Amino acid sequence: MNVIDVTGVAKSFGARQVLADVTFAIDENERVGLIGANGCGKSTLLQILAGHDTAERGTVATRRGASIGYLPQEPELDGELTVAEAVEAGLVDIRRVMAEYEQLTGRLASHPPDLERLMARQGELTSWMEHHGGWNTEHRVAEIMGHLGLKDGGARVGTLSGGTKRRVALARLLLEAPELLLLDEPTNHLDADTTQWLQEYLQSYPGAVLLITHDRYFLDKLAARMLELEDGRITPYEGGYSAYLVKKGELLQQAAQRQSRLLNLLRVETAWMQRGAKARTTKQKARINRFHDIESQAAVAPVRETRLAFTSDEGLGGTILELLDVGKSYGARTLVKDLTFRLKRGDRVGIIGPNGCGKTTLLRMILGEEPPGAGEVVIGRKTRSAYFDQQREVLDPEQTIYDFLGEGDYVQVAGEKRHKIGYLEDFLFAPSDRRRQIKTLSGGEKSRLILARLMLADANLLILDEPTNDLDIPTMQLLDDALVNFPGCVLMVTHDRFFLDKVATGILAFEGEGRVVFYEGNYSHYRELKEQCQGEKSTSQKDERKPVRTNPLVSSKGKKGLTYGERLELERLEPLIDELEQQKSVLESKLADPIAYAETPGGIAALSAEYTKLELELGEKYVRWEELEMKKELPW
Repeated sequence: MNVIDVTGVAKSFGARQVLADVTFAIDENERVGLIGANGCGKSTLLQILAGHDTAERGTVATRRGASIGYLPQEPELDGELTVAEAVEAGLVDIRRVMAEYEQLTGRLASHPPDLERLMARQGELTSWMEHHGGWNTEHRVAEIMGHLGLKDGGARVGTLSGGTKRRVALARLLLEAPELLLLDEPTNHLDADTTQWLQEYLQSYPGAVLLITHDRYFLDKLAARMLELEDGRITPYEGGYSAYLVKKGELLQQAAQRQSRLLNLLRVETAWMQRGAKARTTKQKARINRFHDIESQAAVAPVRETRLAFTSDEGLGGTILELLDVGKSYGARTLVKDLTFRLKRGDRVGIIGPNGCGKTTLLRMILGEEPPGAGEVVIGRKTRSAYFDQQREVLDPEQTIYDFLGEGDYVQVAGEKRHKIGYLEDFLFAPSDRRRQIKTLSGGEKSRLILARLMLADANLLILDEPTNDLDIPTMQLLDDALVNFPGCVLMVTHDRFFLDKVATGILAFEGEGRVVFYEGNYSHYRELKEQCQGEKSTSQKDERKPVRTNPLVSSKGKKGLTYGERLELERLEPLIDELEQQKSVLESKLADPIAYAETPGGIAALSAEYTKLELELGEKYVRWEELEMKKELPW
């Protein structure tokens, strides 16, 4: 039974039509992902479904008695409430129903004349309470607040950061447990572990879920159906994000083949027309009419895509970035303790950990914006960094898009002079947008604008703090490729697991109490190593082996040097790892290209299996390489 039916919904903003003829339905226990480019109308559609906005035409019908809960990107909360009070506001309906239930129970004890009617009502209330988790509210409040990192229940909402306010709003909504959850970017500002918990929570949620998210793993694991909003209309795809990519790739390939046939036919018909066709016979008239039909069909407007390409005109030196016994504390709270780490050529390191653990503080120490409490941060002589700030403090709300790129009408892009208007078009800003003030931009547009200026910096070290927030999936795919092909080094704080798997060559993990550990490989490899370490510790406390290098600048004490055979093995391992990394990059490019699925025997399943096998082999080689590197006497 459908919990909501949407028919013919349309919405415009001035001359721009965002929703043209949106029609779909959601079943009462369905999980649905809503995807589409930034600005296509996804958030507008959710606002209409939630009753926060109105459609110009069309209908939105919900099942009788069904409630709808909505998490916007910027929730409005009473700043005077404490965190606990704001979260427990989600229990208002539960407490109202509980009061009615207790009142009914008391009346039933007196055997009233309308006993059957009251018992039927009690049954309805019991079912409602079971659905909304009303029998164990104290446990649910503690569980949800704990998993969402809301530890200080007495803090005033008005003093919280934007990300913490979103987590308060999400906790309140999950406690309400409406029949339909509408979630607009629910994973923004959540760390990887919290995102994993939310994913599992929603998988067992006793209702329907419609969500917008750029987290591709989240979509793939949770959604059973995808809705793509494009040109104001909805196209449904069965399955999660991977299934959507396969089907979308097939459709694009079919469309390309149809377009190719049309263009070939158009060339033939054009040649006939140019020979001087005369519309004297019925047959000639029909052919001329067909020419005009083909001409109109083939004249498809080109679709502009964001062009992302980080460049660097100067190579890196021998020293890029070194952290030597770096520490940082605030009072009794230690964020970083004795961190020693060296960035190597080609490293793209993801920095992960719970919210508030010190990730951004570490970046600020590297940038020189904050001094370390202990140790030293060494920046190479040739290292030039560019910084993407998740708070977007680089943006002046009153400044225009055009002026944000600097003085004059031209910019230098990879040594070439380009006009600002053309360059901004590469980032999907129309010429008419040039005088728009930054305060009028959406979150995704602001991120694109910052990336546009970042790419003009010619830096060889990119430092990115949550670069994927508010970006749509197509732009994120381009960002993936741009960073993989960047000739310099990258340090990035992000909670996006898919992004880390595609881009990262190493993980710097905050593991609590100031302990920061480096792991070779991407996020999935990091998770495997963590699970392996935990399994070894649980089976034997005596086993001290660690498959990671916690201090790559210091040799292990008491270890002997390499044998002759081990030196030969190490020499062979390094080029082998390089070769495997190249194979991995090729596979990642194929996995990011829907058209490649159709060209590969076995499709995405075969590509994924090959990628998994390669990941395992590469992981084994890295572990062995680390063992040998730790055993030999390092030169620094």
